[in-house]
Amino acid sequence: MDELTLSESKPKQRVNVLAVVALGISALAVAASIYLFVQNSELSSKTDKLSEQIMSLAKKNDELQKTADAQAVINEEQDTYRKLTFLTAMAHDIEDGIVTDDFVVNKVRFSWGDDGNLSDVVIDVENQPTLALSYKSKGAYELSDRELRAKSDAIIKAVSDYYTKSPNAPAWNDSTFVQLTVQNYNIGESTGGKFKLVGETK
Repeated sequence: MDELTLSESKPKQRVNVLAVVALGISALAVAASIYLFVQNSELSSKTDKLSEQIMSLAKKNDELQKTADAQAVINEEQDTYRKLTFLTAMAHDIEDGIVTDDFVVNKVRFSWGDDGNLSDVVIDVENQPTLALSYKSKGAYELSDRELRAKSDAIIKAVSDYYTKSPNAPAWNDSTFVQLTVQNYNIGESTGGKFKLVGETK
């Protein structure tokens, strides 16, 4: 009878051990689930904070970009005014100040192109007394084309030499278009660094 009792109680112990093991595993699973839930909540909170920081940084970046764009516009306007002021002062210095044996610069007008270089120059001259005797009217002279071209080149070179002494000047180069007039009548034009009289085709 005692043997029977012993053999009957052994399976109960196994059942109890399995129950304890199962209970332990369940407890571990619940604990792991709680831990993972807490970790997930913390990660979610950190992600939300990072998202807010990213949005804040993006907003600040947009504001900085707007400020930079506004500053670029201001810088461009300042550069325009600087060039305008410089060219106005340069024109004032050249007018009645640059002369050759044949011409006196009466007026000069400068303008610059999109590349920042000098694009156009208009030089209006008056005749020196000796050349006035050869002047017919409306930009025509009683001189050969070769003589008039040489005199025109000389006054353009004198203006160009004075102008290019300044390191701050927009560049005057061969692509700069130059028009030479006398009392506002066209004498000729310089393109590609080569001067041609009005009516010249070659």
